[in-house]
Amino acid sequence: MFCGAIAFFFAAFLFAYFYLRSLDANNSWTIGKHVSPSGGLGVTVMSCYLLSGLLLWLGVRRPLDQISTGVVAILLAICGVVFQFIEYSTLGFGPASGGYASVFFGWTATYAASALFGIYWMETQIAAIWRSRRPGAEEVDGELLQAGLDACSICWTFFVGIGVIMFVVLYII
Repeated sequence: MFCGAIAFFFAAFLFAYFYLRSLDANNSWTIGKHVSPSGGLGVTVMSCYLLSGLLLWLGVRRPLDQISTGVVAILLAICGVVFQFIEYSTLGFGPASGGYASVFFGWTATYAASALFGIYWMETQIAAIWRSRRPGAEEVDGELLQAGLDACSICWTFFVGIGVIMFVVLYII
C-alpha cells in the first residue's frame, strides 16, 4: 500500500509536467532560455539513490553483510539529498521561472523530503539488526527483523525507480 501511495503522489507531478508542457499558455513553460538544471548534478543525485537502492537490496539477500551494506546505503541516500540541495544553490532559475521550473522544484524537493523518511526507515531497520547481534542482546525474532528490512528494501527500491522516472522526465525529455 505504501508503494501505491508513493506512485500516486508522484504521478501528480508527472501529470503536471506533461499537462503544463502541452498547454504552454502564453509560452510560459520556460521563461527565458536559462531554465535548465545541471545534468552532472542530476546524474550525481540519481547515482547516489541508485547505488543506495542496490546496496540495500543486496544487503537483504546477504545476511552477513546487512549492517555494512545498510550503513553505506544510508550514507549514499543522505548524499543524494545533500547533492539535490547543492543543485538548488547552483541553479540559475527559481520556482517562478515558468511551468518547468515550478514542476522541477516541486518534484525534486518533495522527492528529497520523502527520501528522508525512507532513510529514517532504513536506519531503524539496520539499527535493530545491529542491536540484535550484539553480545548479550535480548533474544529477538530474526525472521521479524528480516521481514522488516525486506519490506524497507522493496519500498526503497520502488522509490528509487520513481526517481529514475523523475530523472528521465526532468533532465532528458
